[in-house]
Amino acid sequence: MLNGLTAIVLCGGRGERLRPLTEEVPKPLVPVRGQPILEHILDHLCRNGIKESVLCLGYKASMIRSYVASRRHAAGCRIESIDSGDASMTDRVFDALAVTSGPVLICYGDTLSNVDLHELEDSHRRAGSLATVTVFPLRSPFGVVEIADGDVVVRMTEKPVLPYWINIGYIRCAREAFKHMKRGSDLVQFCSGLAATGSLSAYRHMGQHVTVNTEDDLAAAEKEILSFSTAVTW
Repeated sequence: MLNGLTAIVLCGGRGERLRPLTEEVPKPLVPVRGQPILEHILDHLCRNGIKESVLCLGYKASMIRSYVASRRHAAGCRIESIDSGDASMTDRVFDALAVTSGPVLICYGDTLSNVDLHELEDSHRRAGSLATVTVFPLRSPFGVVEIADGDVVVRMTEKPVLPYWINIGYIRCAREAFKHMKRGSDLVQFCSGLAATGSLSAYRHMGQHVTVNTEDDLAAAEKEILSFSTAVTW
């Protein structure tokens, strides 16, 4: 069912919030449990049926290219790299589109999620939209205190799940979706443009997810990836 779907993996950022680690290596090559973040992502894509991936490079591009060249690729999975230099996120996507055909799946190169890509594809087809963004429940980083009349505390909840959803990438796009994308912008503007015309749907991921932005996130990823599992082998 995923035949013809190409992954575009955004790997060009500087990862400034993860310094000093990213002064030595680009964020996608920061190790989690002994393997680069990018290794976990590519393995997940391939084992879920994505056979072609394009890496959008920028910061320390040569290091990622060297890694890809030395990596043992899974059978039937092809990886290509495009270096856009110091470019916007949408410029990187447009450069990747130039070497692909058919629908694409846009992924972040710093996000570990056990998204079932077959369920995502089914959701996208049912919705009939130009694009489907994968979303995840937002959890408060703080404890929440509920206060009644008279300043009486009635409940304290530690880091509750809030009634909002966050974009975690894995954006499944038809080619027609990119008429809403502009060079020099970002994916928020792209998705907002789609949403404004009723062309964007959401796939609710209720599994596991961590975006590695900070050293605290990296520590969380070290713990969580041990329990990542999907219907398709991770």
